[in-house]
Amino acid sequence: MGEDAPAAEGPKEEAESKPSPPAHLRDELFLKFAGTATTIIGLVLLITSVIAMGILGVLKAQLDPWIPLLPLSLLLVLVGGLITGYFRKVVEQTLNPKKPEPSRPPYGFAYPYAMPPPYYGVRPPPQGAVPPGPISPPPAPATLSPSPRLASRFCIICGRRIPTEAKFCPYCRHAYTA
Repeated sequence: MGEDAPAAEGPKEEAESKPSPPAHLRDELFLKFAGTATTIIGLVLLITSVIAMGILGVLKAQLDPWIPLLPLSLLLVLVGGLITGYFRKVVEQTLNPKKPEPSRPPYGFAYPYAMPPPYYGVRPPPQGAVPPGPISPPPAPATLSPSPRLASRFCIICGRRIPTEAKFCPYCRHAYTA
């Protein structure tokens, strides 16, 4: 009846201790601590001087010796806060450096004339479809002189007619370098 509970099996987990800071950060950690201490001392001095001036004002005593403590305490709070903030940032950046971002092209795409691939693939012709016969151009009106036909070529990806001077296909976005 009075049996003891079975002991926990396995090794006891030790509490993870924080690793000590590197040697080059010891001064920064000290200055971070000094900044925090300066801020606390400035706040304590500010609060006590305000309370003392309030009590002395009620007692109708002289306040002249206490007046220089107000700007001094505010200066301590300001300096301590700036030191703490700066060295907190320095220590944080040293212990947790930013991961380098991969370099990216300056315009958001690979320049020149490389366009992103289309969202859809090129469709093959349906099975059993008869390819269209040769297309004859419409007869030119007799009153108009025939204009020279613009040079063109066919895209090697989608097979559509594109201008010869095109740097990329306007239909499938395939880039042509030459």
